[in-house]
Amino acid sequence: MNTLALRRIISSRKKACAKNSFSAPLVAFSITRALPTENSKSTPESELEKITLSSNRLRYPNKRNSFDITPPSNESSTDLSENPIQVDARPKQNNFTRPSGAYRLMKNSIESTKKTVDKYKEYNGAIDLSSQIYRQWKIGDVYAPHDLHQAELSKYRLRAAPTFDMFDVLNMNPLEHYRNFSIMSEWMTPMGRIKPRKETALRPVNQRRIAKAIRRSIGIGIMPSVYRHPEILYKDLKRYESDPPKY
Repeated sequence: MNTLALRRIISSRKKACAKNSFSAPLVAFSITRALPTENSKSTPESELEKITLSSNRLRYPNKRNSFDITPPSNESSTDLSENPIQVDARPKQNNFTRPSGAYRLMKNSIESTKKTVDKYKEYNGAIDLSSQIYRQWKIGDVYAPHDLHQAELSKYRLRAAPTFDMFDVLNMNPLEHYRNFSIMSEWMTPMGRIKPRKETALRPVNQRRIAKAIRRSIGIGIMPSVYRHPEILYKDLKRYESDPPKY
């Protein structure tokens, strides 16, 4: 065999081996970097990162990482085919649980207040009607024809107490009318005492003024201090005598 030909064959084999030895590591390196095998183990740094993420999710469930694209557990994934604007949809209602004891106390207090208001309305209505009722006759009562007279029956009629200040309505000052015995006698009892504010329904200022006017009238001798004025007694007597009976 020619030595020159043998040298060419050997050199060609060396070049082929050199090519194979140079290209094989490149292929193996690219495969291992692009597609890792199942048997490849994860590094400790990646495991530590996974543990930290899971612990943060447990500790702060409402706080999300800026790189976390997973939907939260309480929110359902929306369907892209659905219309986001639902016309017939009802708004979300939150159910607030109330303590049974506090709710029961509040309910009982409201019911008692309503009952009190109803009773107060009935009482006011009864007072308004009772002022129009005359003497109540019962079975077995003995009466004379004069007892059926209007003047006699009016004595038994309940007089409704005033509910407003008369001097404020008429724009009057009681101190200016201390000489008028007819006005002064309206704020006095038959025994000459000044009526209290509970019966007169006057404001505190006007109550003090009418009391001062009555004392001034008694002090100068216009009003008696222990009985009604004689002019008023005489007027009542004439009214009883001249008023014809209506029954």
